[in-house]
Amino acid sequence: MSDKLDQRIQLVASVEFGRVVDEWRRTQQDLPSRSEAIRRLVHLGLQYEEDAPMRMVTAIVRPHKYDAVREALTQLGVSGITATQVQGFGRQRGHTEFYRGAEYKVAEVPKIRIDVAVASSMVEAVISAIEKVAGRKRSATARSSSRR
Repeated sequence: MSDKLDQRIQLVASVEFGRVVDEWRRTQQDLPSRSEAIRRLVHLGLQYEEDAPMRMVTAIVRPHKYDAVREALTQLGVSGITATQVQGFGRQRGHTEFYRGAEYKVAEVPKIRIDVAVASSMVEAVISAIEKVAGRKRSATARSSSRR
């Protein structure tokens, strides 16, 4: 990182954000200014992202398995999950339904898509938990979500 500070960046933040930054400043030996504290915190955050990148784990599960998967991920310490109702087919290739005496084929089956952003160190544990609860091997995939 260059020591030359020649670019001004405007930041609008809440009072709470300012309070948290000030608390962090007071823990530093040299008591940096607010601007310097924010520069240091951003640098630490960027360094952490390089050292411990995040991964997005995506799983497609049957709707009746969703609650069990969510519970298993919560027990692992996952703090957020995005769930989306989707339709598709895999080995099932749909099914036949009867409606008012008429038979018709439903090609797509309702599913739940679960997206979870986790640290790289947690990816295998998250995938294993999903596989154990959902009952299928490799029902989840992981991909990098670096923002460069």
